[in-house]
Amino acid sequence: MCSTKIPYDDDWITVDVPASATLRIVDLNQVGGVADETAEIERALDNPVGHGGLETLAKGKRTVVVIDDNTRPTPVNKILPVLLDRLNHAGIEDRDIEVLVAQGTHRQMSDGELRKKIGETQRRISVRKHYWREKDMLVDLGKTPSGVPLSVNRAFLDSSIRIGIGHIAPHCQAGWTGGAKIVQPGVCGAETTDYTHWMSAKFDVRELLGIADNPVRLEIEDTVRNIGLDFIVNTVLNRKEQIVKAVAGDFVKAHRQGVEAAKEIYRASIPSKADIVIADSNPPTYSIDLWQASKAIIASYLAVKPGGTIIVFAPCREGVSPEHPELAKFGHRPYEEVKSLVESGAMNDLNAASASAQIGQVLADNVTIDLYSRISRAETERLGFEYVENPQTAINRALERHGADSKILVLRNGSEILPTTT
Repeated sequence: MCSTKIPYDDDWITVDVPASATLRIVDLNQVGGVADETAEIERALDNPVGHGGLETLAKGKRTVVVIDDNTRPTPVNKILPVLLDRLNHAGIEDRDIEVLVAQGTHRQMSDGELRKKIGETQRRISVRKHYWREKDMLVDLGKTPSGVPLSVNRAFLDSSIRIGIGHIAPHCQAGWTGGAKIVQPGVCGAETTDYTHWMSAKFDVRELLGIADNPVRLEIEDTVRNIGLDFIVNTVLNRKEQIVKAVAGDFVKAHRQGVEAAKEIYRASIPSKADIVIADSNPPTYSIDLWQASKAIIASYLAVKPGGTIIVFAPCREGVSPEHPELAKFGHRPYEEVKSLVESGAMNDLNAASASAQIGQVLADNVTIDLYSRISRAETERLGFEYVENPQTAINRALERHGADSKILVLRNGSEILPTTT
């Protein structure tokens, strides 16, 4: 027998596999961080991609800086002080700057989470949290030429200068995080976010994850052009969450430059697809609930054979999804079945419908998904998963299905890794 360790909830779980199995552990590529992170942020601001720079933006105008929430590892506390100083130098004072937390359709951040995210700069400027369900917080702008309904945060629209801070990593719908995503879904209402999320359900997830110009990303960017985003600052982080590269400027051109750097970290080469894929839901920011941790399932799908087994270790401390209870109610189903639920009016949350159909695609490929988490057995099974009470039992079950000589792949940082066959 040989042993391997899986990270779980600030600890490690050891499981054994037979010596006859082929075991391979894959992680994000080892890329060192920059020696001086502040200098790297300054460098990006000095060399904006496809943009004239912060200095070209109007002086004295009300500015909103949109940041992502605690489900992303973006080092906002390092970026924000540098950005604020630059804005001051460009003639925009702290009193004319507001931070808006782009929480998308996630739950509200606590004050403690916000302090950790922003750091000491919270003392300098006012901070507001976006909430997608609060109608009074939103403005209806009609529809884009392509038919996307536009419902956007009022404080964002009331600002003359709009800047987004984000992080670039693989994403199961938009291809990669960062760029325009800070606005859509970041500070949009349900109508807008429902549209682009439900659109993603119509595609094979393998046509979306890790593809920068996929149809969903392009729709998001077109939507954001109709809303307006003046400037972005995005980072690429290594497995230690150190800054490897910062990019700034146009929200499409700078983003694509960042994606190229991110590929060097997140694209993990695997020799072939495996019978059994074991994945953690790290980084820890993706372990909050199944809504986030399901990213590890999508990544594993790129690495598992049809009819194979995916075993996911994800604490899910907040359950399935506090903001999207319909996902727990209906579970994961094939697209056509989810579509029928939507059309009949039984399922109203198109975000939940999209998540249901994406994982439903994996299950429809006869892939068994075993989940080790804090979610109850009844809820786990309602989701369409196998409940795991003991991690070793899950391994043994999978080996019984596929044989003691199975090919087993362990994905570290499963919620961000992008496995690619060579």
